Amino acid sequence: MTPGTGEGAGAGAGAAVPGDGHAGDSLSALLDGELSPAEESAVQAHLVTCLACRHEMETIGLARQWLRALPPVEPPFGLYERMLVPYRPGRRRVAMAFLGAAAAVAAVLVSVAPAPPPAVDPNVATLIEAHATSAVEGDALTNLAPAGVPVSINP
Repeated sequence: MTPGTGEGAGAGAGAAVPGDGHAGDSLSALLDGELSPAEESAVQAHLVTCLACRHEMETIGLARQWLRALPPVEPPFGLYERMLVPYRPGRRRVAMAFLGAAAAVAAVLVSVAPAPPPAVDPNVATLIEAHATSAVEGDALTNLAPAGVPVSINP
């Protein structure tokens, strides 16, 4: 493999430095000691010629040092005791079954429930009531009706 060009000659070299010409994940694997000797030598040879990968290697190394310098985190009180309590799925299983059944019933009820009737504009009930109250008071046509009917007939 020609360092910095990304052209791999073998399977080990291609795995250590991918086709894009940069070591990428191989840098972290190099720091962890997870590379085979052939891959390690390919990455080391690449680092000699590639400034970007050298910078990334330094950044990864610095980040690892910072993480290792952090104090250990104490677990919350009672964590170990809760982990040692035997798991009893009985109550939870019943509760989940009940919850699932309730959700299924709700879904069926929503899907088969009749849709509310569409709103009519203007409201027909209001128009009927307005017509009935105006007919009781008498409208102009109703007041003219007695004038057209003969009241007495003389033979």
